[in-house]
Amino acid sequence: MVDEVIIIGGHIQALGLARQAKSIGIRVTLCIADGYSVARFSNSVSYVYIYGNFEILYDYISSKVSSEKHILLFPTNDESIEFLCKYYAEFQKCFYLGVPSPDIVELFADKRNTYLFSIRNKIPCPKTWCLKEVGDVEKYRDEFDFPVIVKPAVMYAFHDLFGKKAYKCDSYEELLETLQRIALRFPIELLMVQEFLHGGPKNLYSYGCCAVNGKPKVALIANRIRQNPYVFGNSTTFAVTKYVENIETIAEKILSATSYTGLAEIEFMYDEDTKEYKFLEINTRAWKWHGISNNFGFGFLSEYIKYLNGIVSDVNVDYSQPRAWVERITDFAVSLKAVSKGMLSITEIYQSYKLKKTSAVWSSKDMFPALMYLFMSPILFFKRH
Repeated sequence: MVDEVIIIGGHIQALGLARQAKSIGIRVTLCIADGYSVARFSNSVSYVYIYGNFEILYDYISSKVSSEKHILLFPTNDESIEFLCKYYAEFQKCFYLGVPSPDIVELFADKRNTYLFSIRNKIPCPKTWCLKEVGDVEKYRDEFDFPVIVKPAVMYAFHDLFGKKAYKCDSYEELLETLQRIALRFPIELLMVQEFLHGGPKNLYSYGCCAVNGKPKVALIANRIRQNPYVFGNSTTFAVTKYVENIETIAEKILSATSYTGLAEIEFMYDEDTKEYKFLEINTRAWKWHGISNNFGFGFLSEYIKYLNGIVSDVNVDYSQPRAWVERITDFAVSLKAVSKGMLSITEIYQSYKLKKTSAVWSSKDMFPALMYLFMSPILFFKRH
């Protein structure tokens, strides 16, 4: 029986998760690498542990072992997933784990594996070329339809080095120069060249779910209409619920093929040329906008805990009235920049803000995180750039 959750890492994701856990009477411990997390100021968090490095975190979690399982370990980022997978066999004996088995994590953490999986299962996905050395691009030169993008097979190490998710290349010469430049700091064999799907965030969708043995326990689909940065975003700033049958069908096929258990965000991009929703990737953890579920009276984490505790619940997602989620501070900056570049109109922003929505940070029952977010925003900006 789960009566405590240890949330590892995170900022806004962790805040939403903590509030969901508290709403069903679960004690929350927050483990963070440093103090720059709005979640630490939430009245939903009972205890905050700043661990500094994963060796220290391992010692802390080991100290929480008891004679019976009662704690759920839950990650909020790729590094904490990697940590839990490293000790998966050991931890699963004493704790409930909020990650799928390591083989499923590896399948979706390495995008090379993900796209091979897509091909085997006849799942629509962007055309992708994997490289072993820079010279390999010459072999595929006639296959490229520019523009293309260069992206890593494993994201977080690449982003730490270059501060971006992908590079767009408009010509073969630009592609070659980009690969040569990246190769000075990052292994070429961990890079992929992929077709560029036009349209930006208005064509970006996600299927968020809590699944058990390959079947969704709860799920909803959202159109992630704004993100930061606007084109190759690292994080969603505004999402709106929207039902798309094709996305649901493909997502359920992926879950079934992997017997997936846990939370997942399955990302898609609408291809304006082929009129298909193409599968991009899966986050095998909670995602930033997961709190959109609050509009429908449930939480993805709380539903997972209910499953572990043998509690049956009835959740209904009504798509007839769009509901939204927003991170206001970042969304304001993103929107302003997009308007100045002609990528977004004031009318579009106004219409989105008229929707009933959940705030990423603000809550009248838990106001301190929002106040501290305002105070820390300049620090967070320089820390992350």
